[in-house]
Amino acid sequence: MNPEAQKSFEKRKKCPACSREFTGTLVVCKHDGTLLIPIKEDLMIGTTLADKYRIESEIGRGGMSVVYKGRHELMDRMVAIKMLQAQLVNDQTSIKRFKQEAKAASCLTHANVITVYDCDVSPAGQPYLVMDYLEGESLADIIKRENGVSEERALNIFIQACDALEHAHAKGVLHRDLKSSNIMLVDFEGRTDVVKVVDFGIAKLMPNSGKQSQNLTQTGEIFGSPIYMSPEQCLGSHLDQRSDIYSMGAMLYESLMGQPPLMGDTIIDTMQMHVSTMPAGFADMRHDLQIHPQFEAVVFKSLEKRPEDRYDSMEQFRDALAHVARTIEMDRFNPRPVRDMSVLETRSTKQNLSPQRNTNAGSLPKPSISNSQKVDKAVQRAVQPSNTSTPMGSISRVSQTGMKAQYMSNNRNNDPTRLNKSKLGDLKNAETKAGKSKLLISAAIMVAIAVILIIVMVVMFATRHTPT
Repeated sequence: MNPEAQKSFEKRKKCPACSREFTGTLVVCKHDGTLLIPIKEDLMIGTTLADKYRIESEIGRGGMSVVYKGRHELMDRMVAIKMLQAQLVNDQTSIKRFKQEAKAASCLTHANVITVYDCDVSPAGQPYLVMDYLEGESLADIIKRENGVSEERALNIFIQACDALEHAHAKGVLHRDLKSSNIMLVDFEGRTDVVKVVDFGIAKLMPNSGKQSQNLTQTGEIFGSPIYMSPEQCLGSHLDQRSDIYSMGAMLYESLMGQPPLMGDTIIDTMQMHVSTMPAGFADMRHDLQIHPQFEAVVFKSLEKRPEDRYDSMEQFRDALAHVARTIEMDRFNPRPVRDMSVLETRSTKQNLSPQRNTNAGSLPKPSISNSQKVDKAVQRAVQPSNTSTPMGSISRVSQTGMKAQYMSNNRNNDPTRLNKSKLGDLKNAETKAGKSKLLISAAIMVAIAVILIIVMVVMFATRHTPT
């Protein structure tokens, strides 16, 4: 770096609150008054790793690692390079955790999980991973900008995310740090909102992973993001796949409501709330929204305090969301009535340490239907195959792109609109036949009367001319 560029670089300052950069003699941010931090030179930028990965700029930085934007010079392909920070190269625990992330990522080959291509160590002794470079934005950024996402969009996103975590759990990998900033949404081959689950930095390898776990955490140690952590994770207890299900439910609640399910004044308060307090109901949190009651039931089942009260697997959770998606799709033909806010049971946000469990959480209430709708459904049962309805726990696997296709690919007679038109046509045909019958009867009567009149006239004429 030449002296002029170095001088210009040293004058740059960054606001830690709004991330804006400034040059010159400013000390505080013009927008929020936060003290500016000088931007130090990063010696890695402009260098080449392993003679093929050229580092172009910094993407982000965390407590343990820094992520760079790079380019594979031979393939002319953009990549993301995650590298352990220089000050941690002598910390054996940090190095082991970084290597375990590489092992966890190497187990996973799924369309909704970020792909790791390479792993190596820099000349300075810093281990690094080479991954997909994702051009998109995180779910956290979307929630912050739009104050939440719609039902349909949330279902599309989280069915994919559950599918990705189901794959990870099947490979013996627990994420343990699921949060909205670790769900990236990108455009791919004409599709929007394609999910990429990232950052397996504190993932845990279970025995069925086939990889050797380094046992880097002990009972009582706590890792993760407090806003999304399960009760057992907050307590430092044993974790299994149901802990990730709780974190997924917390993200889903945040996506719909625009804010986390539980938030205390401090980290300790937040963790205590996860242990002892149920979140507020959707109607209490956002009066301006109308979330489907089945959707709310699924979310709150995933947020149960006891692991055994939640879904047993990500597959069950995903299938429950797919069922809700199909229900909402069908409700477009038979819209549900607007909920009466006055009769909704208020969920308490302040419960004791042993909260009353809602035994109906996660159950799917049967929608009320009118008599005419019952007729329609009776006709539907007559024309539908007997295996199109399956119980909640055994719903066939449905992807976010195939839900509508599966629903619409059934017999076209499933469409209530078509059924109603068919019945109207039958009624019209019956009315036409009845009208024709009446005309035929009327004509026959008129012919009979005419014949009788002719006979009477003939008899009268014959009688008048008979000689006496």
